Amino acid sequence: MAVYFVYRCHHDAPSEKHLRTFPQYDTVLQWAQGVFRQFPDRKQAFAYAAELLGGLDVYSFGSMFAVDDDHPERARPETMEDVGHWFSDMYDQGQANGPHHVQLLTDDDEMEMAVYAFDDHFVRANPGKADFLLLPSWELPGGAADGPALEWPNAQIIEPSGTGDGRVYALALYADSSSNLQDLNSPTCVRGLRLPDLARYVLLHPEPDEMCSGFLELCQALYAVLQHPRGEDAGFLKAIRDTPAELTNWGAYSDWLNDRGLPVAGVHLIDLALRADCFDGRANRRHELDLSKTTDHMAQVCRHEGRWPDEPKLWFTPHDTFAQFVYFDDRWCAAHPALARALLTFSSRWDVLS
Repeated sequence: MAVYFVYRCHHDAPSEKHLRTFPQYDTVLQWAQGVFRQFPDRKQAFAYAAELLGGLDVYSFGSMFAVDDDHPERARPETMEDVGHWFSDMYDQGQANGPHHVQLLTDDDEMEMAVYAFDDHFVRANPGKADFLLLPSWELPGGAADGPALEWPNAQIIEPSGTGDGRVYALALYADSSSNLQDLNSPTCVRGLRLPDLARYVLLHPEPDEMCSGFLELCQALYAVLQHPRGEDAGFLKAIRDTPAELTNWGAYSDWLNDRGLPVAGVHLIDLALRADCFDGRANRRHELDLSKTTDHMAQVCRHEGRWPDEPKLWFTPHDTFAQFVYFDDRWCAAHPALARALLTFSSRWDVLS
């Protein structure tokens, strides 16, 4: 059994989450009692907080261990209600707690962040809640299986539908305002489509500029890749660019790619689009920090947006910020049902354990 602490923040985390594990504790309450300290020196409190999390700088977390005019001395927590009150010593914008978990929303005036503390009792009792939080890195697994298509409530449905089977979801995660976690966009979805046919669908969409977030960025990247193709496959790319409706062009390109051990044309084009350096960012954006992965039924990119603040400031530590885009279809969902639900929840709300 273990206790997990996750910090959700666009700073220095390609997948927006920092995970720390405490295997020596059985419950969140035991963890809170074990790590509880009170320091009259604020610098000592914040140094202890960072050491506790292996050097991770969590905004205002050190306030939980400080005793000052704004934070009166507390007794060690004896109940989960006490733990919730103790967490409120952080800059608290809201909590959503339970017997084996704590969730807290906070912000630094520039963007919102969230903190989650939960244990294996919660994980076992709530499959599909914490699965994405517990992924140790940015990278999602590949794979596919047969199964019923996952219908996510409140997903934004893009019209027209595809002409085949399945459905594709798109998730867009980035901080574009100071309410980035309270104003999350719902996942977007195209019915009658799977990932290998997504590129063709996007190129043929009658109103590409009106596509929802996630699909819009993919559309822009595909057009950028096809605008001035180069290399030995340039002829295939030009044919697809000029007549994307012609299935013969896609088939011929897929055969050419197959001879070289590469995936089919639709999947290969999505991979090229997600790897392309064709998006605006801060002047200090570094394309080499982008991370992407494409499989037959899932594609993702964690795109480096830049380092903020652009110039050092005494009251802000510079951080790299990232935007994340994920695309997957019903066959990927069937292979990873709990993870798919957790990922869709993560893209929809800040209190993902509720």
